[in-house]
Amino acid sequence: MDKVKLNNTDRSCWSVVDGNVYDLTRWINSHPGGAGAIRSMCGVDGTRAFINQHEGRREPIQRLSMYLLGPLSK
Repeated sequence: MDKVKLNNTDRSCWSVVDGNVYDLTRWINSHPGGAGAIRSMCGVDGTRAFINQHEGRREPIQRLSMYLLGPLSK
């Protein structure tokens, strides 16, 4: 999680969702809900925010999978 916390800017935006690390940098300015929705997830565990917004809808989950870096090491 320390490495995720270091990637908390528009230039390098990593987030954790359900135990996996995602590089959302390229998605920030493309997100239909606005860049702020993604910026708020940079460098943190964004699981709750993602689930609250998308409630298991398939398309956002598929889109998220495109940015997978790998599982969060503990």
